[in-house]
Amino acid sequence: MSTSRYADLEKPKKKKTLSSTSLVSIPNTIKLSMLNSGLISLDKVKLSARDEKNPLSQTMPDKPTELRHFGKLCEQRRKFPILYKLEFQTAVKVETNTCRHATRKANAHKNQNPKCIPYDYNRVVLGKYENIPDTDYINASYVDSLLKPNAYIVTQGPTEDTVLDFWRMVWQENCSAIVMLTKTFDFTKVMCVQYWPPNREKEEIYGDVHITVQSEEELANFHIRTFRLFKVNKDNVVTEERFLLQFHYTEWHSHTCPFSNAILEFRRRVRSVVGTIIKANSQVGPMLVHCNDGGGRSGVYLAIDANMELAEEEDSFHVFGYLKKLRQSRKGLIENVDQYKFVYDTLEEFVICGNSWFPVKELSQRLKEKSLKDNVTKMNSYQREYAQICKQTPRFTIGDCAGGHRGDNREKNRDVLCVPPDNFRPYLTSFQGNSFTDYINAVFVDGYTKPREYIVTEWPLQKTCGEFWSLVYDHECSAIVVLCQPPPNSQQYPSCWPEGRHSKKYGPVFTIDHISHNHYANIKSWIFRINKKVISLTELMAGVKAPPRTVQLFQLICWPMGHKVPTSTNSLVELMNMVERWRQKTDYGPVCVVSPDGRSRAGVYCAANACIEQVIQHGEVDVFQAVKTVRRHRPQLVDNMTEYKYCYDLVLHYVLHYLNKDLKEKK
Repeated sequence: MSTSRYADLEKPKKKKTLSSTSLVSIPNTIKLSMLNSGLISLDKVKLSARDEKNPLSQTMPDKPTELRHFGKLCEQRRKFPILYKLEFQTAVKVETNTCRHATRKANAHKNQNPKCIPYDYNRVVLGKYENIPDTDYINASYVDSLLKPNAYIVTQGPTEDTVLDFWRMVWQENCSAIVMLTKTFDFTKVMCVQYWPPNREKEEIYGDVHITVQSEEELANFHIRTFRLFKVNKDNVVTEERFLLQFHYTEWHSHTCPFSNAILEFRRRVRSVVGTIIKANSQVGPMLVHCNDGGGRSGVYLAIDANMELAEEEDSFHVFGYLKKLRQSRKGLIENVDQYKFVYDTLEEFVICGNSWFPVKELSQRLKEKSLKDNVTKMNSYQREYAQICKQTPRFTIGDCAGGHRGDNREKNRDVLCVPPDNFRPYLTSFQGNSFTDYINAVFVDGYTKPREYIVTEWPLQKTCGEFWSLVYDHECSAIVVLCQPPPNSQQYPSCWPEGRHSKKYGPVFTIDHISHNHYANIKSWIFRINKKVISLTELMAGVKAPPRTVQLFQLICWPMGHKVPTSTNSLVELMNMVERWRQKTDYGPVCVVSPDGRSRAGVYCAANACIEQVIQHGEVDVFQAVKTVRRHRPQLVDNMTEYKYCYDLVLHYVLHYLNKDLKEKK
């Protein structure tokens, strides 16, 4: 058979592609749809000239966007996510300045990341140290805000080689505050050396600058430290002295994005202090911002802060314009499209939610106002707030919650629709036999002063009592709070702790000893010792010991099954106080909060506790953000209006009946 007739078949077919000229006549809306679906690539697309009739004339905004129009801009980007990439890639192309000083051999070891280095034209130039050559370089850049030149200094986290230069710069530039956006360690990698003393008793000296820590305040996502900086003469007499605040965000891992409401709260704390300092002293220098390499996270924070500053002055944002400014100011600021999208999301949250906190002295009056219905919407403030929370609640897929949906774990859930995300669930580590896994239906919840302060779980099933005590033991819970009292001898809610004075075994390894108990009008409490038997062959051969642990269990008995709120608000507030007093005596381990189904009641307890902490520490109330925080990891918490309104009632009851007494005790 002749092969000539198949010759045409053997020739590879020419791939048909759209040329850039053939795209000119296609409307922008269709172009964006084609980009989103991957039919055409970004490098072939140039959006056509601005046209007032074109709905996408604001695709690449070249001027600030008014706050009232910002929601539409964000909605457009949700519809066409490719716009984030288009803006980001356009801005990256403006990185054209020289970096000769940063790339010199003598300075190369002073850079953590060669992709995040200062340009020559705006680098921070240090005074030469003891006339030694090449000591004027530090990996730091001056960066403008949208309103003020040189508003920030962006630098990398200090290393062993550069910590002296870091403090020289802080003193030379008279920095108004330090904003630190990295942990010192991230998993096994050193991200940044601890450049301040470990406690208030220690003093560290860098060159001629002495540093001490005057105070430290810990919150769930960040710490606030006050440093005293001073210089002394030959007679050891202080000649110059300054006080400097460091705001250290501790829950932002590299190459990820944190929660928007947490960053907005962090920024609020920074600005409340820095704004006051700048007003009091016009000579004060720039705000110093650093992450590990002075790149992605620093750029994100600057973009949020500068745009919010513009909004406070001119009621507008200029996100794309400021991204270009950042890229012209320093290499690597905002390192990827996800971080750029996070800037948009956070600014949109600021526009939608605004400031939801208010001083505690206004609480009674605010609650009266919140009860008033709007004539148009027929909704009061409680309903509007809760509706907004529901709109912004995260959605988790089955893939996000894979552990709870595994075949050997499905029967450990009371409700397969209420399963914890793998990123936020506590993993069990005690070996109880080959038939046991690391899974229990429980989820971490952040408090006001500590991350993962609570572990919310459901009442154990008959087959998961061993896992329940493993949870308490493995995660060193200091207290267990049980928010219900099921009927005695219930098959649905089996007994999971020894009610009498005897010991009882749960699962193959845990034995619970009764130490003491106290029963009050609406609260019962027991102190237990948890004993763990080591049965793992590996651990036995290694001589591993499992020390007994003590925990106190509190049970609220005035919240009947089927009721949305307890019959005594005072008893619930008193229980919260009892738990706090017990934790003060122990090591402040997590509180395990048990509800009948792992969703009802527990959110109220966690959110109200966080609000009470905020009242005590800062004299503020913010139930809206507390409930948003509680629902981050389990959207089913505080899942109705009754529970949301009850959070406010609990805080009001605490303020009216407990606040003054507790403040006196703390003093």
